[in-house]
Amino acid sequence: MVGLAIQDLSVRYGRTEIISGISADIPSGGGLTAVIGPNAAGKSSFFKRIAGLAKGNGKVISVDGKQGGKGIAYMPQDSTCNAVLSVYESVLMAAKQGSGWQVEDRELAEIDRLLTSLKIAPWAFKNLGELSGGQRQLVAIAQALIRKPEILLMDEPTSALDLYRQIEVLTFMAGLAKTNGMLVMIALHDLNHALRYCEHTLVIADGRLVASGRSEDVITSDLLRDIYRVEARIERCSQDRPLVIVDSALN
Repeated sequence: MVGLAIQDLSVRYGRTEIISGISADIPSGGGLTAVIGPNAAGKSSFFKRIAGLAKGNGKVISVDGKQGGKGIAYMPQDSTCNAVLSVYESVLMAAKQGSGWQVEDRELAEIDRLLTSLKIAPWAFKNLGELSGGQRQLVAIAQALIRKPEILLMDEPTSALDLYRQIEVLTFMAGLAKTNGMLVMIALHDLNHALRYCEHTLVIADGRLVASGRSEDVITSDLLRDIYRVEARIERCSQDRPLVIVDSALN
């Protein structure tokens, strides 16, 4: 099972430092890790730096000693869309990225299983340009997973999905992380989703890591007041699950 050690990570664009001195140990195999924080906190830059797509100081080391972007797949908020390709073709191209173009029956069977698991097989031969934003988001998840990464970084993968699909995708990814021992980090804005589906949570604000640990320990009324500027309570529902209840925004 792959874990991740992040040591003094920074990202700078020109003279502006976006991420500064983030260090954290990310567990794997126990479920999802949420990355939360206000808009423009630096979550996307943090993911890009881990994936080797942004430059900066610090180190990203997996427990097997690999550094940089090896074995890491990054799913950005806005996936590029080649409207000429069908869904199936786009996933096949993702599977063959960095390898030869000879296609084996085994690879086609893997694509079939993945599209079925994500319940997008009916769209297999639709062009990407025909799909809604939410549908393209699900295809982007398939493109990331078909590469069989050890570490998967998902930047707001549910932002364009309806509530049913959000629950479906988060349940699927949580199961995949536990079953396959994959390290999956997901940037989320819905804090109740972080509490429900993510075992571990990192909080980034103003480009710095302000909290890290078990989701229930990290997402507190004090954190919501200090970081999100809202007055809120964490209460337990009838199934004894924690819920964020926001009372008001602070001036």
